[in-house]
Amino acid sequence: MLRGDDPVTPFSRLKNAADSTLEGLAAAFDASPLGQRRHRIAVTGLQRSGKTVFITAFAHALRTAAHAPMASFPFFPWREHVRDVELLAIPGVPRFPFEERLDQLLAEPPAWPAPTTGLSGLRVRIRHGDVGLLRSALSSTATTDLDLIDYPGEWLLDLPMLTQSFRDWSLQMEELANSAGRNDLAAPWLDAVRALDPAAPENPVELARIGLLYRDYLLRCREERSLCFVQPGRFALANEMVDAAALFFPLSSVRSGVRAPRGGTMGAALLQRHAAYLKQVRQFYGEVFGRMGKQVLLVDLLTALQQGRDAFADLGLAIRSVSDAFDELRNPLLRLLPLARVDRLALAATKADHVTADQHANLVNLLRDLIGEPFLQATARQSGLLAVSSVRATTDLKLKVNGLATPFLRGIPAGRAEVLDIQPGVIPGTIPAADQWAEHGFNIRRFEPPRLGAAFRDRPLPHVNLDKVLQFLLA
Repeated sequence: MLRGDDPVTPFSRLKNAADSTLEGLAAAFDASPLGQRRHRIAVTGLQRSGKTVFITAFAHALRTAAHAPMASFPFFPWREHVRDVELLAIPGVPRFPFEERLDQLLAEPPAWPAPTTGLSGLRVRIRHGDVGLLRSALSSTATTDLDLIDYPGEWLLDLPMLTQSFRDWSLQMEELANSAGRNDLAAPWLDAVRALDPAAPENPVELARIGLLYRDYLLRCREERSLCFVQPGRFALANEMVDAAALFFPLSSVRSGVRAPRGGTMGAALLQRHAAYLKQVRQFYGEVFGRMGKQVLLVDLLTALQQGRDAFADLGLAIRSVSDAFDELRNPLLRLLPLARVDRLALAATKADHVTADQHANLVNLLRDLIGEPFLQATARQSGLLAVSSVRATTDLKLKVNGLATPFLRGIPAGRAEVLDIQPGVIPGTIPAADQWAEHGFNIRRFEPPRLGAAFRDRPLPHVNLDKVLQFLLA
């Protein structure tokens, strides 16, 4: 929605909200007193990866694991020493709707929780015996706060923009827009931008018209092709209100520095809007995200595999761009953007219950291949790869096929009412070559949530490796 008569842009609204949020975060994230520790865990996801389910299941497991069978969440620290666990709001941050989302999972019949939008958070406060090296001489009780911060994956996609000039970013976006998988969607915007003269006098109405064509192209990439690498990421949020004065778009003929267009021109206006956007992005990451300490990035590789080569390549481009930006921002911009404080980056391939257990290693190796070995080697102590399922909707079994015991999944496929046994097939451990995609026969299905009921209000929900995420983050 365009609001040309509203002087408040989405970024000024974001800034106003962030200002109050940051005040709370700054107070919440200051040095803890003796016997109190705090870990900040940011969670986001790409390609509808199940972020809301992850946070709900993760918080519920932290709340209940100490008094549940060890097998349900084996890698839970302080298990024998936990005295109390409570869920709290994080000062200055909208509260993650934990209770409502858990109720949806445990309802009869159950439902997958509605996705969250925007920034929210939940503090898991664990009081336990002080058994570590930091044992307090004054008290036998310690408090550990795990602050879970939920934010949209589209916001993460803006991170690579901080490492690029306007022209470099424009060249990359124009190349993508002209690719075979996007050219038809981008055609109206490309036609309009080719006719734009950067040296012409600034015309806000024309900039808004072309800006809306560009935003429409980004939205169609997501909605019609399931492509996730769209920038600016905030422009690709369908429910985000965008002010005409904030819109900008790629135009590689515009340069900065000594060859920058004169003030008052179309090119100068684009540079100014781009710079204002990055200022807000930098503030968000520097003052909010930079304080997180630990980041969980959820990736739905399986859906991208099922959608084919173009969607999978696009997801790979998004992940590599983000991971490269993490690496670049550790050193060159250290004084400007404290991302070096992110001391753990957990990259999780989600929906592991959609394939049989013998394929989980391939799923992790596929994610490794997608990210690239150089990044993983450079960040070996800070980065971890896992295959996870926040709430397991299937069970593994073996059935005879042509006399051989063959792995199957048992569950209720989405939209069905009866339990079926499904053979999802083999997941490649590396990215298939261009001529190999037709050879892979994936039968990856979505499943209805399991019927768990009230018995699971006091124990972790069935999962795959959710506890290992916690183990890695707190290592």
